[in-house]
Amino acid sequence: MNSKRKPTHLVINRLAVVLKEERVSNKQLAETLGYEPATVSKWATNTIQPPLSTFFRIALTINRDLKDFFISSKDIDGGEVKKILKELAVIAEKGKRTGKK
Repeated sequence: MNSKRKPTHLVINRLAVVLKEERVSNKQLAETLGYEPATVSKWATNTIQPPLSTFFRIALTINRDLKDFFISSKDIDGGEVKKILKELAVIAEKGKRTGKK
């Protein structure tokens, strides 16, 4: 049996939840901040993570606390911590190869 596993994305940010609570669409946020809607969609689905400075701009734009955009580290169990650290290491390594931070 050939079963392919779908790639999983770590839920690091709560952008989608916050935008829904504030009734702001990805497109509206993209237009306000000057990004492509596809980029904001990737942030909201945790496919990629924006810089912290972008989260700060979003928080100021929609009048929310910066901490509202992130999951609490206290809510993550030990196995999930290892998974997150491994994924972050992969992201950091990709950044080294591409020169992106």
